[in-house]
Amino acid sequence: MGKPVEVVAALIHRKEDQEEKIMICRRPANKARGLLWEFVGGKVEQGESHEEALVRECREELGVTVTVLGHYMDVTHEYPDLTVQLSLYNAALTEGEPQLLEHTELCWISPMETPNYDFCPADEDILKKIRFDYAVQHIPKGVWRHFKGNRYEVVGIAKHSETLEPVVVYRALYGEGGLWIRPAHMWLEQVTREGETFSRFTYEGESL
Repeated sequence: MGKPVEVVAALIHRKEDQEEKIMICRRPANKARGLLWEFVGGKVEQGESHEEALVRECREELGVTVTVLGHYMDVTHEYPDLTVQLSLYNAALTEGEPQLLEHTELCWISPMETPNYDFCPADEDILKKIRFDYAVQHIPKGVWRHFKGNRYEVVGIAKHSETLEPVVVYRALYGEGGLWIRPAHMWLEQVTREGETFSRFTYEGESL
């Protein structure tokens, strides 16, 4: 395999009803990895910095202007037809509304919803880091109440030893105080009972 192709992509966030969302785009059917989801971006051209390439790609593919906020993660992935050196950057929309100039679909989703979408294989490790970081930011240590009434203390966020998916480590604040774990996406779920929707767990404050 030849020299890796330098590729940049943008991790663009926005708030919807106080919930953090990220932008994902679906590739055209007639391109390599057709109809898979990805973060907007593309190849770095000769003489460009990563930041310049990212601004250009967002303008060409979405018709928007972005501000690059900082580096997030690098990955190298070998496809059958090429090897990519992918650099992901946090970015913010500063001008324009996204248009489908290149992709077939565009979605704003919660980081915890990413397993519901088929992404390009090069994004796999990036998605795991995004989900872990989101869990750390949104599931603070302290006391939480389950919707059925029991209270628990979150000790921290860990990674599954094989899948590397984020899990919540917590102990019961009743009985023998057993120590448990639960997938982070389940901790943050909304539950519907008798037509009413509410959070599975609600944060009450720092540990006693």
